[in-house]
Amino acid sequence: MHPLKNIFIALALLLPVCNLSAQSERPLTATTDEVIVTGAKFSQLREDSPQNVSIIDSAAVAQSTDLSQLLNEQAGIVINGAYSNPGKDKSVFLRNGANQYTLILLDGQPLLDPSSLGGAVDLRLLSLDGIERIEILRGPRSLLYGSDAVAGVINLISKKGASSQGTPQKPTMHLRAAAQNYGTVDGGIGISGSSKKVDYQLGYDYFSTNGISEARAPENSLVAFDKDGAERQNLNASLTYRPIPNLSIRPALRLSFFDGDYDNGSFQDGNNTYTNRLQLPSIAVDYSKDKLSLGARYSNALSERIFNGVFGISNFNGINQQTDVFGTWLPTERAYVTLGTQHRAESLNTLDGSTNDQLSATTISPYLQLGMRVADALLVEGGYRYNQHSDFGGQSNFSLALAVQTTEIFSSRLSLSSAHQSPTLDQLGGPFGANPELQPQVATAVELGSSLIHPEGNYSLNINVFQRVIKDVVTYDFALGYQNRDELQDVGLEFTGGGELSPRFSLNGNLSYVKGKLRQPDGNGGTTESDDFFRRPRTTGMLGLTYSAKAPFTARLSAHYTGQRPDIFFDESFASFEVELDPYLIVNAYAEYRLLKRKNLRLFADVKNLTNTDFVEVTGFEVLGVTARIGGAVVL
Repeated sequence: MHPLKNIFIALALLLPVCNLSAQSERPLTATTDEVIVTGAKFSQLREDSPQNVSIIDSAAVAQSTDLSQLLNEQAGIVINGAYSNPGKDKSVFLRNGANQYTLILLDGQPLLDPSSLGGAVDLRLLSLDGIERIEILRGPRSLLYGSDAVAGVINLISKKGASSQGTPQKPTMHLRAAAQNYGTVDGGIGISGSSKKVDYQLGYDYFSTNGISEARAPENSLVAFDKDGAERQNLNASLTYRPIPNLSIRPALRLSFFDGDYDNGSFQDGNNTYTNRLQLPSIAVDYSKDKLSLGARYSNALSERIFNGVFGISNFNGINQQTDVFGTWLPTERAYVTLGTQHRAESLNTLDGSTNDQLSATTISPYLQLGMRVADALLVEGGYRYNQHSDFGGQSNFSLALAVQTTEIFSSRLSLSSAHQSPTLDQLGGPFGANPELQPQVATAVELGSSLIHPEGNYSLNINVFQRVIKDVVTYDFALGYQNRDELQDVGLEFTGGGELSPRFSLNGNLSYVKGKLRQPDGNGGTTESDDFFRRPRTTGMLGLTYSAKAPFTARLSAHYTGQRPDIFFDESFASFEVELDPYLIVNAYAEYRLLKRKNLRLFADVKNLTNTDFVEVTGFEVLGVTARIGGAVVL
């Protein structure tokens, strides 16, 4: 047994005897905090933003086990692999967009990996420990966030430590430990506090599993496939220093390590290993006084991925540096102006000898965003961004949005926006099919939404319809390599809602439908069209029922539906086969109880796939059956 497993088991046993005078843990009820930071360069009330921003609050984050599974519950998002073996790769499909079209942010800064296919960060590296809340901004969002924000952005907002507001606070310790079947343990330890001028937080979390076989054995197979385990470790630290009033300096560091086993492919066992390392130092500087606020951000993500499999060892090393300097001026209480410049520098190096030179590219992007409440019921926001890329040259993005508050409870919004994805370094100069003449993929979308929200939060209903077109889609052809060739059009509808059924029961849910159309040249001067996309369902939905007792007890039952979708797999000879995957319904349950005088000890139980549904996420690969997890968390 790994020595860290012993530590977390010991913590779990010690939880019931913790200090009775400890500080209380943050309540795990839905938060009423309506402040958002995604969609602008400053904090604002959600009612003061015309953007379609949804919030996964601190309650939902604390109750969740896995980032992929939590995101998979949100409207319009499918995480392919969320219920596969924990070590299997995860793909984000937001509004039918491919994995590389969703940009993951950490505290508003793009989190990218030039060494990965499409440049997307590996979700397996990221845990929910140290994350306060998650904001999801749907639609093309390159105006503020640059390349890759084609389908939308997912902003992971980290805990900043206890804000002292001038009053020192003693150190607070957070402990968590849990275990589940498949030989899985996870846990975390953190400390936070503050002095007159300094807030600080330090956290470490660990996850280990024996797993299941990643590949599914063929029917009637007489050979049992071995289990494929995985291990993840995360260290996060930050310090906020306020040397003078109105100025804060926040250096931070995140280290992530992932090691896992993987098989040879669909229905094929194997003895391969995968390692991923991420180092992410960053710093944020903010100054605000009266009507002016200034900010600067810098991050340097260093990633190293190593595959050790049937084709030997492949080592990829990527660096992504982001610098963002901006300022916001509020000339009146009804208007704001944001002006900024983002600099992105990325490099890629394959250490297996397949390329001799390091690949690199830079982008400089000035941007301007304006917002104004032109009337009490009308809010208008717009902006422009120019991107100067070292390879393909110049490219522009824009955004225009408005919100109308028709009545106290009813509002509508309309937006027109664009985004782009720059060609990756591998596509521009890699060893396989590189094309240095590639142009960016460009998306334009229009969205209309309406909301019905009770002023006291008793209920909320939201509906959004959208159409998105992506031109110059980059494709790969074995004979021609990478090309700007296809056009993708998506039309969809998203419905979310929730409310109180009684003082004890509440209900929430969502339903999404998206239909895509891919146009491709047929080689004879015409085009062909397809409306099927591998592993991307048209219809998804979730319905959850929560019970909150007078006593510190909470229970939740939820059902998650994934519709029919096509898939493709390859056999040992690399022959391809297309199949149709059946729809499925997964039922999950969660319960927690709080103990001690200040209710600072939380005991919880979580069961995924309660009905042991047999389904397929990826053809030829296994999925988890009933997965039961028990544990506890305490604040000292």
